[in-house]
Amino acid sequence: MARRLTFALISSVALMCCIYLAPPCFAQDNVNADASLQPADCPALNPFPQLVATVVVSCEKGASIELKMPLKPDAQGFAREKSVQGAYDFREYRIPRVDQQEHAFDSIMQLIPMAGYVVKYSSSPSIITARKEDTWILIRVNGASYNVSVVRNTPIPCTPVKNAEEISREIEAHNRVPIYGIQFAAPNQAMQETGSEILKEVLKYLRQNPNLTVFIESHKVSTTGTPEDDLGITKQRANAIVDWLVAHGVPAARLQARPFGRTKSLTENDTPQEIQCNERIELSRAPK
Repeated sequence: MARRLTFALISSVALMCCIYLAPPCFAQDNVNADASLQPADCPALNPFPQLVATVVVSCEKGASIELKMPLKPDAQGFAREKSVQGAYDFREYRIPRVDQQEHAFDSIMQLIPMAGYVVKYSSSPSIITARKEDTWILIRVNGASYNVSVVRNTPIPCTPVKNAEEISREIEAHNRVPIYGIQFAAPNQAMQETGSEILKEVLKYLRQNPNLTVFIESHKVSTTGTPEDDLGITKQRANAIVDWLVAHGVPAARLQARPFGRTKSLTENDTPQEIQCNERIELSRAPK
């Protein structure tokens, strides 16, 4: 009797082990399983959900990393990328089902807006760059697997120069300096002296450097209108500043207006801060 009870107890324990321990192993191998499971050291990636029936096979995490995010090519067809730096998460997923592998790219593209992201660039069937506020994701799809890199970017503020001394330091260091704070009036973009105190510092700098020839570059990336509209506005603004400087004693031969419209943005144009950074006048030193 004791021997039978012992055998029954062992059998019960074995059965319970099969019930509680087998499913995770089974989920790794059964293509029909809901494999939203992951290793204990790879928690769910909260910023971006994984595809149903996929399995986490590896993960990484870092306090700060710099990652290059592919972007849509520019107007001339040249490749662009954005360097994003911040807290980093990475997941690699296995796609067990063959039918799901064939549609993984399209499934992820459908998932992105549902998760609140905006696609910034995609190249079927392998690369997707997307963004939600300060969070960027880079997704690479490769047959039976895909991986997701998430970087929570810390935006760098556009710090305006305040005086001629700061303008001089930036020109010496970079041959150019972005100027913020010049006010223009619609619709003809006439320059407004009231509120444009920084322009007096530009004039002071040019008077302190009488042999310097500069380009007056104007940039604007509006959220409405067309690229042609922005180019027209920046042409008016660059000419208005040149005219004002000439009227205040700077020889016209030392100045050249250069409108760029939205062709040379400093950053993306998705947030109010980025829009403010992109809309600027740049003073650049002309080659001798």
